[in-house]
Amino acid sequence: MSVVIIPTPGTPGGPCRGSCDHAKCHTMRAMADERCHHCGGRFGFGSKITGEPPLHLRCAQGIAAKGGAPAEHPIHDPDAAHNLTGHPGDKR
Repeated sequence: MSVVIIPTPGTPGGPCRGSCDHAKCHTMRAMADERCHHCGGRFGFGSKITGEPPLHLRCAQGIAAKGGAPAEHPIHDPDAAHNLTGHPGDKR
């Protein structure tokens, strides 16, 4: 999966800070104004964009997480059973 980041205006590789006639700057500004096909939010500058149709990387990751088989217990689940005995390297 390739990821595109639209550089912030005025940074190296980014569009000019003010108005200009550079085609590249206009293209980057138009890309930043496009909307994510999942959440409908603007991409903006500095956002990570992926896919076709284009999505925020965080939206694509959320879709992938929901579409895959979820873990039995999420890593942040305080009720998950943690059986650490017998692991090589345990120094108990």
